[in-house]
Amino acid sequence: MLYPIMTGGVRLGVKERCVEEDVCSLKSRRETWGDYLDNATFGVAVLFCLFVFMSKAAMNSLGGLLLLMGIVSMGINRRRVVKENRYLLLFLIPIGFGSVTALFSVSGGLASVASFLNDMKFFFLPIVLAPIIRDEKRLAWLFGAVVVSGIVATFWGLADPGQRVLGLFHGRHVVGRNADMLMITLLGVVAFIGNGVFRRKIGRVGMGLLVCVAMLLFWGLVMSAIRGAWLGVVVGVGVYALLFNRRFLIVGGMLVVIACTIGPTGGVVNEFKSIGDTTSNASNLARLQLWRAGLEFSKKHMVLGSGREKIDEQFKAFYAAQPETFQKKYTWSNTFPGNFHNSYIQLFVECGVLFFTVFSVCGVLILYRLIRSLAWVPSSSAVYVQAAIVCSSGFLVTQFFHGELVSYGGILLVLALFGGLMVAQRTENEITLS
Repeated sequence: MLYPIMTGGVRLGVKERCVEEDVCSLKSRRETWGDYLDNATFGVAVLFCLFVFMSKAAMNSLGGLLLLMGIVSMGINRRRVVKENRYLLLFLIPIGFGSVTALFSVSGGLASVASFLNDMKFFFLPIVLAPIIRDEKRLAWLFGAVVVSGIVATFWGLADPGQRVLGLFHGRHVVGRNADMLMITLLGVVAFIGNGVFRRKIGRVGMGLLVCVAMLLFWGLVMSAIRGAWLGVVVGVGVYALLFNRRFLIVGGMLVVIACTIGPTGGVVNEFKSIGDTTSNASNLARLQLWRAGLEFSKKHMVLGSGREKIDEQFKAFYAAQPETFQKKYTWSNTFPGNFHNSYIQLFVECGVLFFTVFSVCGVLILYRLIRSLAWVPSSSAVYVQAAIVCSSGFLVTQFFHGELVSYGGILLVLALFGGLMVAQRTENEITLS
């Protein structure tokens, strides 16, 4: 015989009560395992950031593990990630659209789609980070790990006597990528140093350490002699000074003076002057050839692009079919077939005008959202939005000369954008709820 009991005004039998307790117990176990997985995924994210300057293999392995754990965590915790973080659509839409256009590009087929997704793999990071990085404390751990990685990589290069020469410093990565990543990290540190709320939070000792870190990163960047990254720092510091802290115009001037004292006498000045030299500088002339040849190459497949698969073979065939006057005019283009040393031309050629337009519009909307969010993000959190704007401005200028936008160098751009967008979205949600 079942003896009924009263529970909140509802009569439940023993069997019904046992079922309800089992459901509650199951829910509790789900939440417990969800918390464990959430923390473990966060740990992998921090580990991933610790290796961004150190190892492509580690980035690939940890990035894949992070993606897998993030998807499982979202399922167990039943989080509506995209609904709660609408800015993620600005990352997902280009990926989805590009997958379709890659299928019908010159390369075509699933292999071309796979190659496209492999290039864009780090643009998935915000999707898996959004459910586990929900406060600024965890965000600070990620940024701190990136800074530590940059410090280790810079000391790694400093330890090699062969790299203690202007133009030979590579850190831990190849030249261009290391310089671009140092540039983003340095600009992020500059944004934090210039923020009064953050300065008061970490105190004089913490600020002193951060200034030392900034000078170390600055030294590594100058020693790399990568002019595009230098230009990115100038633009980034200029944007920060004009938008957020005018006193940094003086700081920027001081950095230029300090930079001129590094390396051989006149070395930095001459390198910087050469940025605008389009008549005698071999590097600049080669880039102009590559850009023009790339745009010519794109005309036959402008709408959907050439695809990433075998683009070097496609370009060689295109080059061989051109008249002798063209080949003499663009000799450097066949030395680097399919590599145009410009992220925007590279995307345009490989993915076509349709994808490039969607990608560009989403990028503009991300920057617009970041700038607009400064109106409601409190001063205590605004530094993450400021850092995202400043890092983006410097890096996007650099990509006119480098090809790291959708490569390993672009990882830090994605992380910076995620940090600013996450803070902006969280603050907006809090305002809406209140």
